[in-house]
Amino acid sequence: MLSRGLLYARTARNLRWQQWVYRAVRRVQARRGIRFQIAIDAVPARTAGLAEAVCCWWEAEPASLRRADEIVGGVFRFLNHAESIPAVSWDRRYVSHLWSYNLHYFDYALDLARAFRSTGETPYAQHFAALAESWISGTTAGRGDGWEPYPVSLRVVNWLYALLLCGDAIDARQRSAIEASAAQQLGFLERRLEYHILANHLQKNLKALVIGGLYFDGPHAERWLRRGSRLLWRELFEQVLADGGHFERSPMYHAIALADFLEVMALMDAAGQPVPSEARARVARMVEAFGVLSRADGRLHLFNDAANGIAPPRSWIDAMAKRVVGGGVPDPGGIVSLPDTGYYGLVLAADGARLLIDCGEPGPRYQPGHAHCDLLSFELDVGGESVVVDSGVSGYEGDALREYVRSTRAHNTVLIGGMEQAEIWGVFRMARRPRVYGAKQQLESGVYRFSGSYSPYHGRNIQHAREVEHRGGTWTITDRVRGAEGAALTSFLHLHPDVIVEPLERAFRLRTRSRTLLLEPFGVDAAAISAGVKDPPQGWYCPEFGVAVPNQVLVMHVSRNSGREFGFVIREAGTISQ
Repeated sequence: MLSRGLLYARTARNLRWQQWVYRAVRRVQARRGIRFQIAIDAVPARTAGLAEAVCCWWEAEPASLRRADEIVGGVFRFLNHAESIPAVSWDRRYVSHLWSYNLHYFDYALDLARAFRSTGETPYAQHFAALAESWISGTTAGRGDGWEPYPVSLRVVNWLYALLLCGDAIDARQRSAIEASAAQQLGFLERRLEYHILANHLQKNLKALVIGGLYFDGPHAERWLRRGSRLLWRELFEQVLADGGHFERSPMYHAIALADFLEVMALMDAAGQPVPSEARARVARMVEAFGVLSRADGRLHLFNDAANGIAPPRSWIDAMAKRVVGGGVPDPGGIVSLPDTGYYGLVLAADGARLLIDCGEPGPRYQPGHAHCDLLSFELDVGGESVVVDSGVSGYEGDALREYVRSTRAHNTVLIGGMEQAEIWGVFRMARRPRVYGAKQQLESGVYRFSGSYSPYHGRNIQHAREVEHRGGTWTITDRVRGAEGAALTSFLHLHPDVIVEPLERAFRLRTRSRTLLLEPFGVDAAAISAGVKDPPQGWYCPEFGVAVPNQVLVMHVSRNSGREFGFVIREAGTISQ
């Protein structure tokens, strides 16, 4: 067994070594065409218990039925991009690497299985079985996108869930073939756990081992369950911080990880397997934290790599949490704080006001692949409508838009001397990073105050401090940069695409569907609006993968930093009559 020091290597040297060994082993295995033939029988009694649990997880949903009908018609839609593929060539890479990954995930197996459950029409179940058999015959073990450990982990779980949901609608021959392939894939996965990536990848690997161990019987399955659950609970306490936030600081990956833990716990409960009480308590903290990281309507705050439409919906997580940990996702009020994760803010439910500020570490030091340059950035809702937004993320391709969404200029914070907060490069790389000095907030006599600061990677003698005050209907954001004397400063404020911006003499009028706000910069030398610029990218809002829509960004300049205060005020200017 790998030591914890190797398992959680925190230096670039150790990570590079792990990655080199991993790739070398993969090359040898590919040359030898290694296959893992494992004969395992499903246990009817346990399978029945798992099926009873899984069948309670999803209700009939029109969107799921539409997706199932599309799949039956040969239309595959991932990342907001659809392709008509009457006969899938599983060894071909369609559209992009991530799009093809989604093809191999087989999430649509659940749509087909749910369509069968809600309509009773067996062609849905049979179409899943036909696609699974097509995948089995159309791939070579150990080769191609579909045999990378991450898609293996997702696909095996989706196949087993679909088998549980479809029951006898899939004939014995097909079921046996799919189960045999799933077992083979689990044996393959067990030898390729993604220690070189860690974080959410390793968690998905371990989830698949646990669920495979619950579904199957025999010495292999017992080992998968024993090893998978032991390592999964260790990952739970490594990845989930004391305040309940996920250590990658992404609301999307928080929701994905939370859903995984809830599923595993629900199935272990159904199978009569013990779940450590400490693990259940930590997942309950995750549920509470998710109330801070998401809105009541289900939309996520889009800090770091986060987009809507990827993680299970908040309503689903809420229902699962009530079953598994005895409490759903809360709707917080007043001051909100996740100090270990680094999120702070204020929720005033009566006014529909919601502020969330990022003032925490970019991510785990040994795996910051989903981190952005967004320190002291914030999102702000007024009257229940999003006004100030994070740019989100549209995909993981190595293009200009990927570089943009990770950059400082894509967030509601300050660029110092044209330098990023952190040294970002590649698609998932971050080298030198900022030093965070922490945050304070208080709410007294109806007045909210927040203060936080950090130093960028390129100057430890430089400090950006931000204060936020809410008094009545007025938000005041005040910045000051100490050090970096004479450097140019640029402050960005990204507005939701639905917000209409009207320049005034010394301010900007912001119109939402129901309100009019005034935005007044102060202490800056110039202010202008930018939207939908392509070179270099600026003014793009990416609320979902595959989506990038123009949005207006207020760009405020301080030509030479002298240490003076600057910032802006957002206040109510009236309510639009309906």
